[in-house]
Amino acid sequence: MPRFSLLLAMLFVPLIVGCEGCRRDPLADKDKSEEEIPVDAFTTLSPDPFPSAGLLSEGGAPAGRAVKPGHWITSSISIRSNQDDSRGEMVSRAEAGGVNFNTGESSSRDAAVSIPNSRPVVLPKGQMRRFDYRILLPTTGGGDRNRCVMGGKFIPSDRAVSIEIPPMPFVAMEPEEYFMVVLTNRPERFTKIRKADWIKPFRSEFDFPINGANYRVIIASTTDILPLAETMLDWTNTAVVIWDDVGDDVLTPDQRTAMSDWIRFGGQLIINGPDASDAVARGSLSDVLAFKPTGNVELDIAAGETLLTQWQVPTDASTAQQIALLKAKSGRVGVAGPVVDGAAALKDSAGLVVRRQMGRGLVTQTRFDLTSDWIVDWESYDSFFNNAILNRPHRNYSRAGTDAETGVDSVRQFHIANGSSSAEASMNTTFRIASRDALLRATGGFEPDQTPAHSRDESESTSKLAAIDAYTRTDGATGIGGWKDTSDLISVCDTVLRSESGIEIPPSALVVRSLGYYLLILVPLNFIVFRLMGRLEYAWLAVPFIAIGGAVWVARAARLDIGFARSQTELALLEIQPNYPRAHLTRVDAIYNSLSSTYRFNFSAIDGCAAPMRNGLSPSGSGTPMFNTSFNEGPSLTGFSVGSNQVRMLHAEQIVDVGGAIEIDSDGKLVNGTSLEISDAFVVEKSEDGFVRVAVVGLVGPSAQIGIRFRDSSEVNVSDELPMQTAKLIRRLAAPSAMPNGETRLVGRVGAAIDGMNVLPKANQVTAQTIVLAYLRHAPYRSSRPDLNLKSDVSPQYRSTTDINASKDASDSDVEL
Repeated sequence: MPRFSLLLAMLFVPLIVGCEGCRRDPLADKDKSEEEIPVDAFTTLSPDPFPSAGLLSEGGAPAGRAVKPGHWITSSISIRSNQDDSRGEMVSRAEAGGVNFNTGESSSRDAAVSIPNSRPVVLPKGQMRRFDYRILLPTTGGGDRNRCVMGGKFIPSDRAVSIEIPPMPFVAMEPEEYFMVVLTNRPERFTKIRKADWIKPFRSEFDFPINGANYRVIIASTTDILPLAETMLDWTNTAVVIWDDVGDDVLTPDQRTAMSDWIRFGGQLIINGPDASDAVARGSLSDVLAFKPTGNVELDIAAGETLLTQWQVPTDASTAQQIALLKAKSGRVGVAGPVVDGAAALKDSAGLVVRRQMGRGLVTQTRFDLTSDWIVDWESYDSFFNNAILNRPHRNYSRAGTDAETGVDSVRQFHIANGSSSAEASMNTTFRIASRDALLRATGGFEPDQTPAHSRDESESTSKLAAIDAYTRTDGATGIGGWKDTSDLISVCDTVLRSESGIEIPPSALVVRSLGYYLLILVPLNFIVFRLMGRLEYAWLAVPFIAIGGAVWVARAARLDIGFARSQTELALLEIQPNYPRAHLTRVDAIYNSLSSTYRFNFSAIDGCAAPMRNGLSPSGSGTPMFNTSFNEGPSLTGFSVGSNQVRMLHAEQIVDVGGAIEIDSDGKLVNGTSLEISDAFVVEKSEDGFVRVAVVGLVGPSAQIGIRFRDSSEVNVSDELPMQTAKLIRRLAAPSAMPNGETRLVGRVGAAIDGMNVLPKANQVTAQTIVLAYLRHAPYRSSRPDLNLKSDVSPQYRSTTDINASKDASDSDVEL
């Protein structure tokens, strides 16, 4: 019986377990169906130009973002390989003014396309990777001026088809508009700044573009590598950086160096309160501090009351309320520490705001938090920030008219010499590069204002004098700091190189001397040598070898290759800031070929950029230039084609280390701490009262200490015998009319090219001169004062309109809080 029961149980087991022949798991089927859905080989995100808020995500786009035309920028593109590990090349470009991005065909005469950028790409499977690249944004005077499109393609090495990167349109910023970057982990505290009345000019909406602004506030994401450029050459679109509560470690070493360079050439750094002071003090940028923080202390209430009282707008009725708020709460945090040499407390700030001029730039450091309640709700806050912190001109509001349809008053804020009622580039940025922005008045002969027609690109707006800076030109398309081939200095270099470039024909004396040497060796010396050897019959056998050797020697003496000749002629400007070893170098090169050739320009470090000049001496050639990044140690420009028997011009810039600074020490001696040997040097001093003194220095060798003797004269006598007409540039750069009151500068020349750029193929004839412009002292920054009135004093209804607009601006901003 037990056996029968066991057999019966075994028969029923398959019925209990089942054979799975008719049963399905719906979840398993779902997983299987999902696996069968085809997956794109690559996922790409749209370009994200720097500085960036870092808001891009898959399927997202930087809506409302803007770029500044005519400036070099760093941008990024993120790519993920979904199927396999992959590698290849990413080619990026930008267009403006009605260019079909896919075909490259223009819809208007003034359309412009950038030089493409190429960089290598390595993609591990499944990882979204960000790749940075650098590009010069085009400018155009026609087509859609308010639009710039960026995009490109990824070319995998293992596939025949390239992957298109979605092109993305960006708003083209106005000439006076610049970025203001905020480095913070608490973006909600900077809402007041984003709504400030100095962000946008006060004009009727019918008179000013909707997207126009003085500043575009970017709150950079600190969750990953900061989306900031790693070279100063890509920081020209940024006017102000506000450092709040982030640590120094959020910046890469190259970003710290770029910021340090940017400050010396005119950038404004605002160090906000205790956290920022401590972070900067512990990092590599500690040398820019205005005071050295020694610790946090309780904020001096009396000092805060003095600041509120002295910096209020005269018609502000809220100051008493803010003073009461300040006194009502004890234990507010401030930061203590001694003021460094060269820095000074802002007038009427009771020592709570300290400024330090660094080269051309300005560092403003506060002992309190600029977002504290006792000051941020103050009606004079916008005036205080505009004048005391940003050092912009104070404002005097007046009614300019009333719109008949809307009834809204148009308010005028500035009353400056040229009649402008709103800000322009020189008010919003203090960044300057002499080769791009300096006004060089000619002392006779060729005037930069009268640039020859062949030197101007008709698509570019003409430049004009800056409204409040009589020594700077502002371009109608790029503003100040943009890449220009028609600036005063580039125009002079262009004119000089037209007459200096080409192949140097050997003098007739060389021909006669070479023929004499050849005959001397061929006949008497050849005869004597083999006569003494007793083998006179060998003299005839030596004749062909002597002839070949003579031809090679003549070719070398004339610096020519037989049947093929190249020459490179360079004029450069080296701009050195006070007490700083890194300098800005601008090169203008004329490349000549007797036969057609394609050139490559390699930079030894990342701080380099180059582009063919659009006002060059010959057509562009058959090749398409390409700017390459991340292939070698530094970037390179390839595909620079020069036709047969033609000259083509190159504009290149880079940051170089000259080994030290040039200064006047406490004993009045000129100290050359660089590795440069400077010839024909002059020191020009212009006092704050406009009194000019000139010292003729002559030769200044490396590590030299030279006593200088000034003479009361405004004339700089430069010999016209200097090579490559360098006297023209030295005269203009040393002219007192090119200097603001309070500035001292050294001007001279180096009789060679500065290392840092390698040209391939090498030229047989290389001629170069480098002009040195070393600032020994910059003119002091102008003093600040509060606004004369509030905008609500002029038109009470405008206040409510402004608040509505500010709220709309906050919702439309490219920075999400």
